[in-house]
Amino acid sequence: MLVETAGFLVVRLGASYLALPANGVRGVLTQEEAGDEKAVTASGTIYQFVDLAQRLALVADLSGIEMRTVLYSTGHSHGAIRVEQVVGLTDVERKDCLPLPPQFQSDERNWFGGMMFYQDRLVLLVNPSWALGELVEVIPAPVGQMERMVEETSAAVGGSC
Repeated sequence: MLVETAGFLVVRLGASYLALPANGVRGVLTQEEAGDEKAVTASGTIYQFVDLAQRLALVADLSGIEMRTVLYSTGHSHGAIRVEQVVGLTDVERKDCLPLPPQFQSDERNWFGGMMFYQDRLVLLVNPSWALGELVEVIPAPVGQMERMVEETSAAVGGSC
């Protein structure tokens, strides 16, 4: 029996764990490799910096030694996304990619394509088109909304079995 899987790069921003589809990852750079410019050029492609923490209204310390810059491409857009930590690369059976729960009712349905568990942590699946600004209107999350949604989701998932 053929099991269909999806690959993801799991990263951490603040207390939130996020996953990017692995097929768009073009590289992971240290702070020294990425530099302090407004863009990174790698293999002839220019990757503009994307402030995902700001877009999601997350408090993130991007000055730590584990900070990395993920070079990401959707084919149309190329972005350099700074994260506090690259947690790992994983393959997930598609049946384990869960839809967003009902409390995700508005713009956040554009931000995330679903969720999964990785090392017993709830991980939100980032919509790369939204993250790189490809959607017509990229609306940042209101301050604190992301943390509240993650707490509510963690409490709701697997609550009473």
